[in-house]
Amino acid sequence: MMKLRMAVVGVGHLGKEHARILSSLPEVELIGVVDANPAQAETIAQRCRTEAFTDHRHLLRQVDAVSVVVPTSHHRSVASDFIRAGVPCLIEKPLAASLPEAEELVDLASRHGVMLQVGHIERFNPVVQDLEKRPLRPKYIEAERLGVFSGRALDVGVVFDLMIHDLDLILAMVRSEVTHIQAVGASLFGRHEDLANARLTFANGCIATVTASRVSMKPSRTMRLIGAEGMACLDFAQRQALLLQPSAKMRRQGVDPRQLDAAGLAQLKERLFGQVIERRELNLKDGDQLTMELQHFIDCVRTGSQPKVTGIDGLRAVRLATQIVDHMQRHAWEPDQAHSPIGPTQLPEPVGMLLRAEDRTDWHLPGEKAA
Repeated sequence: MMKLRMAVVGVGHLGKEHARILSSLPEVELIGVVDANPAQAETIAQRCRTEAFTDHRHLLRQVDAVSVVVPTSHHRSVASDFIRAGVPCLIEKPLAASLPEAEELVDLASRHGVMLQVGHIERFNPVVQDLEKRPLRPKYIEAERLGVFSGRALDVGVVFDLMIHDLDLILAMVRSEVTHIQAVGASLFGRHEDLANARLTFANGCIATVTASRVSMKPSRTMRLIGAEGMACLDFAQRQALLLQPSAKMRRQGVDPRQLDAAGLAQLKERLFGQVIERRELNLKDGDQLTMELQHFIDCVRTGSQPKVTGIDGLRAVRLATQIVDHMQRHAWEPDQAHSPIGPTQLPEPVGMLLRAEDRTDWHLPGEKAA
């Protein structure tokens, strides 16, 4: 079997990992890596035993498939060149920086008959893949995705940066139209929202609350799903899941704690999780998600199969993210006032300081003059 000729465009924090993995796969020939920073391109090229480029257009006719890992604001311009050249694309999430750009990419791929996969990597998380095999129909979802400040992906807000992971998962799990959105967000650095919360109502009755932050002290990536079948508590970072369901006896006849004496209540507490409510803990550590995602892309290119996360899936996530940001930007912090601050960058004036003067510190950044 001939090797699949591939390239990676954008070899920064994540792109260099794409290049590393692709260069190690026996069925792939990594033709080149591209980066606007010549030194970075050369460093990764030498590490991966391939050629360095600073302009992706030099590779349009040389590759069978491409991984696009440039900043989100450049997804459309880079990917569209490869699509027009008939090259299947894996585009890192989000699909594009705006809804019109995402629609353009999906339409372009359709017209040229080019396969498009979007890098929503949590679809390849073992806990998600395990849950897909179970009959849980969620009617309430709580998702929390908190990240420490990294200084990366500042060309978009936290909704497009982090929350979109959970939006994609929720859309795939619920499979219903969103009918109502409430959203609020706050900007710490003044351009885009850095913290966000959204409450989503779906046509099938499901309710989802989604929280994201990229200025958290500790990272967290969790989701809790509740349905008639039971509850699943997922930890994406630790790749752990806790599954809970009422026992057959509990479903059949139920338990009324008000009818129990002290001894009965004590026994109920002791047996609640394990017998009355059955539980199973999963610890799914095997496999590297990025490797699985890239291998899936390669297999789809070779076989012509539809990828797990299509361009349409990526478009749906971008559309919902756009709607959330739009609602967030219209959120009035003090709606009972005629001139209430609106949106994540116009916060109301604080009524006081949470910390006392003796608890606060003066500081300045390197190179910044002290006030």
